Amino acid sequence: MEAWLNPSEDASKVMRAMMNVLGGRRAGNVIERVEDHLMVVEASGVQPLFALRDQARYRRVMAALRRLLMENRAGNRTHVYINRQAAYVGRISFIEDEDESPLGPIILRLESEDLDSLIDWLVPEKESLRR
Repeated sequence: MEAWLNPSEDASKVMRAMMNVLGGRRAGNVIERVEDHLMVVEASGVQPLFALRDQARYRRVMAALRRLLMENRAGNRTHVYINRQAAYVGRISFIEDEDESPLGPIILRLESEDLDSLIDWLVPEKESLRR
């Protein structure tokens, strides 16, 4: 997951928004770093994605998340854009284009040798079809 740090932004607030995507918890396998003005959070395994999955289910946006993950797929990788202002207050709001977020999006990148299974775990097709 990554987000550009704008000159007018507080790095701790951007990191808070990014960590909120993971449920506000720092799991043992989460690494945070800043490279120039790029803030990066790396994690492995599915545990960091539980909060994202739960919020997508609660907010009834499973179909949108699944569609975006499938549309943005390239080989064994995919990504979604998340509105950083919404993430800062603990809400996940997916956006279609990075220009939709005034300060720039949080980019959640997923990579897996079995990406289909990861997407199916995160947003089961059966659940994404429910209203």
